[in-house]
Amino acid sequence: MRILLFLTVLLCAGAPALAQPACTEPPMPAPVNGTNVNPDQLRAAVTAAKGFIAESDVYQNCLISELDAAKTQAGTEGHPLDPTVESQTRLKLAAIQKTKEKVGTEINIAIDVFKKTHLK
Repeated sequence: MRILLFLTVLLCAGAPALAQPACTEPPMPAPVNGTNVNPDQLRAAVTAAKGFIAESDVYQNCLISELDAAKTQAGTEGHPLDPTVESQTRLKLAAIQKTKEKVGTEINIAIDVFKKTHLK
């Protein structure tokens, strides 16, 4: 019984750290070849691509919010924001934007190839 209580206390002690918000980059969906898919697989790939793009928008907004909060905190504490914080955030924003564009381009190509291959 004491071990169970100890484990419960131990797990709860870590909970505040888990509750803190953090920006999580969404995983990129697997690319699809429009030649080798059936209509259901293509629909699923389109849904995955749209989901990724939407999750990426949330991720980008989260990064911007974190950066704004860091700037506010630095100002409140009376010092400038560490320039590496902003540059790292800008790099993450650029990288996820590039990935979003890549996913959009890939799914559009898959759709075009599917139409040319299967809808003659």
